[in-house]
Amino acid sequence: MKTKKIGIVLITILSITTIIAQEKSKGSFDLGVDFASRYVWRGLEFSDSPAIQPYAEYSLGNFSLGAWASYETGGQVVGQEFDLYASYAFGAVTLGFIDYSFPVDGFSDGHFQIKNHIGEATLSFGGVDSFPLSAMIGVNVYNDDANSIYTEIGYPFTIGEIGLSAFIGAGNKIYSIHGNYAITNFGFTATKEIKITDSFNLNMSASTIFNPNTEDAYLVFVLSL
Repeated sequence: MKTKKIGIVLITILSITTIIAQEKSKGSFDLGVDFASRYVWRGLEFSDSPAIQPYAEYSLGNFSLGAWASYETGGQVVGQEFDLYASYAFGAVTLGFIDYSFPVDGFSDGHFQIKNHIGEATLSFGGVDSFPLSAMIGVNVYNDDANSIYTEIGYPFTIGEIGLSAFIGAGNKIYSIHGNYAITNFGFTATKEIKITDSFNLNMSASTIFNPNTEDAYLVFVLSL
């Protein structure tokens, strides 16, 4: 099994290298940080205090490679996360892969041991002008014996200068209390961009999130720099 996992990693690296070699467009690099009142992901709460979430991403044509993290400001041993991801877009359809890891403050993370990671393959549709509905499916492909599945659809619209989106998501196994496929995440997100200077904008969002499976509700505010 270990040899098989190493083989998958090598194939992934070779595939990424091939894609980069084939792309002729000039690459770009982006980085930033989000300040979230809570880290709530797919209807599940991952922090009980505000979180700082930095990211860095390199894009080359339709290919993107990046890193994202979330660090809870309350200093709890939970709520820390560090992810690596890669994606390739074919028009409105995107194939992706995310490697999740969960560091623990003050302890060795064992980051270089694949057993301490969870890998997810994703397929998403970003919507087009004639059909703005978005959809995604994610399947855990290693270190999750249940191969948990999460699906989500969303629909964007606007009211005045406010951008809004309605979303509903469902998952099984690690996403739901009893492991059965259930709705775990639905609500609305409102976004607004504030122009500070000609070259700098401040982005804000507020999400009302409901999880009927755990009977929880959240109002999450995010400030993006």
